[in-house]
Amino acid sequence: MHYLVIYDGNCNLCSTLVQQLERWEKGQLFRYAPMQDQATLQRYSLSPQDCDRGMIVIDLKNPNERWQGADAAEKIALLLPAA
Repeated sequence: MHYLVIYDGNCNLCSTLVQQLERWEKGQLFRYAPMQDQATLQRYSLSPQDCDRGMIVIDLKNPNERWQGADAAEKIALLLPAA
């Protein structure tokens, strides 16, 4: 897994999207954590307020490389293998 997707675990749309992503990419590219996981937020120096702007994708090889909101969705789409 090369990327961490931090999503709103209280959002049905976000949770459903993550479930679909897990089925699609079968754990090859992404690891997933809800924004409610305080240990993950601390590990990546994120506050709950940082999460207010939407889903976050973090490059696990270079954790300073991050995408959020629409940029995160675009990054996920670019990384997914073509069908």
